[in-house]
Amino acid sequence: MEGKKPWNHGLKKEDHTSLSSIAEKNSATMKQKLKDGFYSPWSKEWWNEERKKQISDEKKMFFQKYPEKHPNRILSKNKSKMSYPEQIAFDWFISNQILFESQVKIENYYVDFIINQIIIEIDGEHWHLEGNEKDRIRDERLKSLGFNIIRIKSKENIEERLKQIFGV
Repeated sequence: MEGKKPWNHGLKKEDHTSLSSIAEKNSATMKQKLKDGFYSPWSKEWWNEERKKQISDEKKMFFQKYPEKHPNRILSKNKSKMSYPEQIAFDWFISNQILFESQVKIENYYVDFIINQIIIEIDGEHWHLEGNEKDRIRDERLKSLGFNIIRIKSKENIEERLKQIFGV
């Protein structure tokens, strides 16, 4: 940002009367709003459990109505937004001419890759710890729908694992 001046041109409210009066006016306005019961969107009072649940439910309903607008679906069209291990698998499928889809929604779940009835999940260590209960429940549900789930850890040699799975 060299050569660009900050929005306040480097002035401080202590040094400049107009900035000082604006800051005092904003401070007085906010103090009055808080006295009147206004909660800032960043306060603990604003983000209570009831509001979090309400917003979560609204988002779930929106994405059920418009699944094409779900962030995972949008990102699936942009290979640069995939994790590096997912990019390796994506490139391997392309180079071996295997027809696949990525980030497909099945019920409430988005799967990394799907080929016929086989779901390939690339698990990063941060999100998919060993014995993850959410992953177990998800896998059981997808299996009950007739899918075969294969999980590949991001630390594995992804290309070698895919060769073993698909016999290429």
